[in-house]
Amino acid sequence: MEQKAPRLAVIMPAYNAGQYIEKAVCSILKQSFRDLRLIVVDDGSTDDTAQILRRLREQDARLMPISVPNGGPAKARNRGLDAVEPGTEYVMFADADDELLPDAVEYAMAGAEGADMVFFGFTIVSPSGSCRRYSEPEQRLDRSRLGSAFGRLYKANLFNQVWGKLFRMELIGSTHRFPDYRWGEDRLFIFRCLDEADSVKILPECKYRYIMHPGESLITRFCQDKPRVCLESDAVVQQLCASLGCDEATEADCRYMFAKSIFSCMTTLFSPNCPLDAGEKAAYVRSIINDPQVRRRCRDVFGGAVPNILCSVVCSGQVWLNMAVFRMLVLAGRISPGLFTKLKHKK
Repeated sequence: MEQKAPRLAVIMPAYNAGQYIEKAVCSILKQSFRDLRLIVVDDGSTDDTAQILRRLREQDARLMPISVPNGGPAKARNRGLDAVEPGTEYVMFADADDELLPDAVEYAMAGAEGADMVFFGFTIVSPSGSCRRYSEPEQRLDRSRLGSAFGRLYKANLFNQVWGKLFRMELIGSTHRFPDYRWGEDRLFIFRCLDEADSVKILPECKYRYIMHPGESLITRFCQDKPRVCLESDAVVQQLCASLGCDEATEADCRYMFAKSIFSCMTTLFSPNCPLDAGEKAAYVRSIINDPQVRRRCRDVFGGAVPNILCSVVCSGQVWLNMAVFRMLVLAGRISPGLFTKLKHKK
């Protein structure tokens, strides 16, 4: 007798996650919703991740570990998507060092109401234990309503990460996959799915816990290709706004989000892990501020005084001014991390 596919597949990339992965895996396997498959793609780990997964697999057959050579989270997620059983209704993604609340899947599946994509709230837990919650009121959006809500949801940071969401497998199919980037692949995947979604459900409760650990993260880590990915993401957003019939206020919100991504390119330039020397940093800044798309889009944003001042700095075309201002911004963030985070995540 052929075994029926689970209603949900959860895909988790893992690289050297031995310190955290058991807690992350158990937070999914112990969900009140049981009809799921957890696909963990071990991305060439050199620690004890594989051994932990083998042990957990003996305890719960719903866990499917897959081992691949190291290629980054995008390739690992794509390998997980390829392993989803035909007939699976929804796909969810999770990180190997995060947690789901015990009723998270039940909450999302019950509230989906057949929507192509489901977004629920999440909590970011800092290394000190402080929590910052992100959520929006419950709503069901068809394409016309999504057009009017797009800017608000984008600014609410619901489109920046692939976890905390359900994707109908029919929507993903065999065509939607993550681009092979080490930064920004999440939002590109989400935008391309949104471009084909007929309905989106927003659920308000924060059921996903993103756990920050001491040290750097992808948010602060320098990435050489980050400006290129920002430009590509913004181009996709412009196309999506056009197809959704977004108004000028939404366009301004999207320009604001693009400007924030450019600011992030500048601030990570002064991260301790940045390998560039002073001359290379200047060339990096020059390539960003002279880009026509950057100069055009970093104007008339809806974001308050600070973002507009920083946009003026970017549009000044002065390399030295940009380097000085964004270096000062990084120093201010080190002195007052709370204020820096508040400005960074201001809606």
